[in-house]
Amino acid sequence: MIIQDFLNWVDTAPDGPRAEAAGALARAWLYSDLDGDSRRGANAALTYLLDDPCVDVRLALAHSLCRSQDVPRHLLLCLASDISEVASVVLETSPIFTDAELIDTLVSPQDDLQEVVAGRQSLSAAVSAAVAEVGSEAACRRLLFNASARIVPTSLIRLAERFRHVADLREAMLKRTDLPIQLRHALLLVHARTLGAGAGGAHSEGPEYEPDMFADASDKIALGLSEQASGADLDALADYLRDEGLLNTRLLLRTVCCGRFRFLASSLALLSGVPCDRVIRALIAARPSALRAILRKAGLPIRTHQAFLLAIDVVREGGADLTSDLPLDQTRALTECLLSELQDEALGSDGDILAFMRRFAIDVARLEARAYISNSCQKALSAA
Repeated sequence: MIIQDFLNWVDTAPDGPRAEAAGALARAWLYSDLDGDSRRGANAALTYLLDDPCVDVRLALAHSLCRSQDVPRHLLLCLASDISEVASVVLETSPIFTDAELIDTLVSPQDDLQEVVAGRQSLSAAVSAAVAEVGSEAACRRLLFNASARIVPTSLIRLAERFRHVADLREAMLKRTDLPIQLRHALLLVHARTLGAGAGGAHSEGPEYEPDMFADASDKIALGLSEQASGADLDALADYLRDEGLLNTRLLLRTVCCGRFRFLASSLALLSGVPCDRVIRALIAARPSALRAILRKAGLPIRTHQAFLLAIDVVREGGADLTSDLPLDQTRALTECLLSELQDEALGSDGDILAFMRRFAIDVARLEARAYISNSCQKALSAA
């Protein structure tokens, strides 16, 4: 009888009191000790209110029911298919929605609902993948800034494919510690090209200079990433660079001159088909015949072999560990020593390699100077 009286009153009540009553009824259904008949009647009344023409009534239901796990599913599903203002309340917080139901919501013509779903707490990998695949730019932005969302590497790859040229999304991906190393290289390269395009007016070399800038940026990014990478990441980086046509003689020359011997071993193993542990043993032993055989299998031009052999020989004479990377000061010493050897006609007429080494020596000197200035400033600040 009470429920019947409520329904009779609802038909003629003003909007404001009707919305307050709807919220009260929903809370009563959730928290009051109703008997069986009263609960069935309240359920019917709540269902009836789903069709109320006043948005405030349906909003009151949504706010009252959205956080409970005990709400009849049909109530939440109906509210989720309501106008955006109502649907967003339940889609943002209700724990009862399955992944399939949330994914279905992503095809809604209401784009703002995609953003709501993307911002849900503890979003599953499946829903995150769906957002990455079909979500709007705004929804994907919300996903990337949702610290509780589980985003697997394949979803990050899809996000990068779609939005690598959107600056803030690219930066959000680069801030993630779980970003695959090959994807980090690709995004950093886009970033470098964007900066280069912005500064293009300062260069007088013209459009033909861009490939050189691109190659130089790719090499520097790869070497920077290789410094802290694990063995598995080094293999993944080398494999990606090979597929992109970026794992070439120039990069490997930079690698050996930088003392990035772990990345050199991974790269030579991939290119030559020789197991990595055998490559490492050959580097340590530094037998010219074995090293030349590996370099030849890796497809490196014969005229470059002497530069690789000289660099490895210089490092061994300096007592460095060829199973780990060299610090920056040792890198500069290696570069200067190698340049001195090359200028002594060790490469005959291969002046392009010598020119490359001269440019590289300048880069290393600049890096060391920056590191020195940075350390000096840090010490000065600490002393202050």
